Amino acid sequence: MPPQTSHPRAAFIFGILLVVALGVACLGGFPRTAGTSAFLMENWLDWEAAPELTKADRKPVAELIADTMAGKTAVFQYKGLFSKQAETHMADCVPLFRLARTVGLVGFGIFFLSVGLCVVFRSPRETGMGMLIGAGVLLLFALVLDIWGLADFDGLFTAFHRTFFTNDDWLFPPEDLLIRLMPLSFFVRCAALIAGLWAAVPIFSAMTAGLLIRKRRTHD
Repeated sequence: MPPQTSHPRAAFIFGILLVVALGVACLGGFPRTAGTSAFLMENWLDWEAAPELTKADRKPVAELIADTMAGKTAVFQYKGLFSKQAETHMADCVPLFRLARTVGLVGFGIFFLSVGLCVVFRSPRETGMGMLIGAGVLLLFALVLDIWGLADFDGLFTAFHRTFFTNDDWLFPPEDLLIRLMPLSFFVRCAALIAGLWAAVPIFSAMTAGLLIRKRRTHD
């Protein structure tokens, strides 16, 4: 059999791509997972700010929110307590969560394809170098968002909604039940969870890249 040849340039490029694709996949997957988790909703919603809901109401309301985000429930309503604006806004959120799911699946598909190609290219050092670049890109992106969020989370929150929603239904009056259940602190907590999980992607990628580079040096 002829000896297998390496493709260092291609390995470097796909090393970058596999890390970025994994970051994109997780950026789509983590918010959707958090938003469709009845467990997180039940434990994180501000029930004290909604005295009209009893303890017996908490689980079904949490499940209603999670199921609506997941597209399993057509109408967002519970005992007539939620406003028409809340119904409309939750319906507007469903396509966004579907998009997040699609982005996550496409990202994971590109990630696994890139991993397979990097194995075929047989250039672990170049793959590792590319992964370091990819990890650096993700860390830079995360750093920009973290600084923005820490300095002005309300501004980041507004920019997100202005980008992904075509109306102002997300601007609730303070007495609305949905916004009382989901005050700004709720979204800060969700963002912190997603950021913490997402930060693991470049860190794990950089560690893996270091192992690949060290392995090649050992064999050299």
